[in-house]
Amino acid sequence: MLMEWTGPHAGPWFLVFPLLWIAVVAFAVWAFRGGWRRSRWERDTAGAILGERFAKGEISAEEYRERLAVLEGRRR
Repeated sequence: MLMEWTGPHAGPWFLVFPLLWIAVVAFAVWAFRGGWRRSRWERDTAGAILGERFAKGEISAEEYRERLAVLEGRRR
């Protein structure tokens, strides 16, 4: 039976399926280790909210700069 899979008629599928599974496992590891971090989204959302508050006039320019500096300090 092994000869059927590795014979001259096996074609490229002999390498495609293992490579596909390796790609699926690599993607899963990347996703679970923080490829899509929620904290990044939360910080971007905080910056957007801060910008909206400044645009509406709810906070002063000085207060906006101070709070933005705090947010950017967390990003690094």
